[in-house]
Amino acid sequence: MRQPELVGWLFVSLMTATGLLCLARWCLASQLVGEERGLEASSALKGLGMAVMALPVGTGVALPEGLWVAVLVPAGLWSAVAVVRSVGHRRHHLVHAVGHLAMVYMAVSMAGRMTKAAGAMPTMPGMAPVAGTAWLTGALLVFFGVCAVVSCTRLFDFAVAPSGAGRYRGVGVLWSPQWPEACHLVLGVGMFTMLLAM
Repeated sequence: MRQPELVGWLFVSLMTATGLLCLARWCLASQLVGEERGLEASSALKGLGMAVMALPVGTGVALPEGLWVAVLVPAGLWSAVAVVRSVGHRRHHLVHAVGHLAMVYMAVSMAGRMTKAAGAMPTMPGMAPVAGTAWLTGALLVFFGVCAVVSCTRLFDFAVAPSGAGRYRGVGVLWSPQWPEACHLVLGVGMFTMLLAM
């Protein structure tokens, strides 16, 4: 991603914190049922994956695109199947399905651009956009932009009428009924930002 280094590290920190909080809920929230635990695991994977993907150039951490494909394609397919099977979480599963596959798209696209940069002549711009993907990037930008707006609206609904508060027996941010929607908002904005910076 092309960005000032400080902004890059702030973004990495935010995605890492979000991913770790989702991971903590997945590990510790005994009141979550199977489908909800799957959503938390999927959110943790997205958050931590985006944190690694967004590490500023020069840190020495660069995972091969094959690893992204091997991890994220099955996760995306699991979420896609869950969209059909889910009773009350279809929107969240859909966002995860598109998100995982969009991360694969970003990883492969960035790897292709870096390969082109390595073989480019000194006078040629090595980071030119990959041909034929502008329409897909635009469609994903619209999708995640809409997702972020919807999640923000849902958070306002929670603030006005926190109807699900009695369902969670724990206290603190990990057990807040607003947390899954807030997580989707942060991850949606994160995906939008990364796509915009491609």
